[in-house]
Amino acid sequence: MRDGVTKPQPRYRRILLTGGAGFIGTSLAERFSAMGEVVLLDSFRRDAMTFAPEVASHPNVRVITGDVLDPAVVSAAFDGVDVVIHLAAIAGVSSYYREPLQTLRVNILGTVNVLEEAARRHVQHVVYFSTSEIFGPQALGVDEQAPCVLGSVSDARWVYAASKLAGEHLVVRYAEQYGFEWTIVRPFNIYGPRQVGEGAISNFCRAASQQQPLTVYGDGSAIRSWCYVTDLIDAIQAILQTPAARGQVFNIGNPRATETALGLAQRIVRLAPGATIQWQQTNRTEVRSRVPVIEHARQLLGFEPKVSLEDGVRRTLAWFMDARMAVR
Repeated sequence: MRDGVTKPQPRYRRILLTGGAGFIGTSLAERFSAMGEVVLLDSFRRDAMTFAPEVASHPNVRVITGDVLDPAVVSAAFDGVDVVIHLAAIAGVSSYYREPLQTLRVNILGTVNVLEEAARRHVQHVVYFSTSEIFGPQALGVDEQAPCVLGSVSDARWVYAASKLAGEHLVVRYAEQYGFEWTIVRPFNIYGPRQVGEGAISNFCRAASQQQPLTVYGDGSAIRSWCYVTDLIDAIQAILQTPAARGQVFNIGNPRATETALGLAQRIVRLAPGATIQWQQTNRTEVRSRVPVIEHARQLLGFEPKVSLEDGVRRTLAWFMDARMAVR
């Protein structure tokens, strides 16, 4: 946030986090449970909540186990809700290839269920988590107006991006039709403690903590901008506190924390004595770059990433080392 600027606290009675037991959802619940009531809806396909028992037991937190594909479960989660942050989705490159149809079903039909209920309950604001994947295989210095690019329909790599882009259109059209406010967030490579799903940093840290080689795919030259999870949470809090964020799309990432896959693995090897690197060729579609322009978030939200890549990797590796017996 901008120095010297004090923003009011979010004005809501109850906030719903779909996918609330995941890595990002748990971190959001940790922050927002101190400000109001929070409902977490999750199938627990990826369970980061296990590593945050203080969140699950917080008196302001209610946990509902269920799937966004079930309209009855979604309806029950909406009781008394003012704001919805919709994170629930099947994510992770391995999932795209292993479960392409289910990825589409959960990410599109589940989003429809959430939006139908948001319209029926007259919620104030829907914050939709999209993805940097919608920018395609070459996303170097992209802002919110950059063209959305999807690969061939024959390549399951793009079912996630297609489903998330469809979700963006659904959110905007539902909001127009039913009169609620919306904001779309496009995160760029979020990482940090409790990341139980896929991601290069979590994969590398998990391997290092279990004394396994760090696997670098291809030639290791693909680049990403890495954003520490608390910086993302700051951005979401700013969205809820900033009326001008309604009706906006935001890239959220840290362009200063940009590194190749090989460079990232080498950083972790330096921090984890005894860690080694192995190479593996892949037949999967190569995504060469993911680097955002974040001026829109800077100007409208006062967003500025605070955690450097070096510091964030140290924190994340330390967490995986502490949790090594539980994280597999």
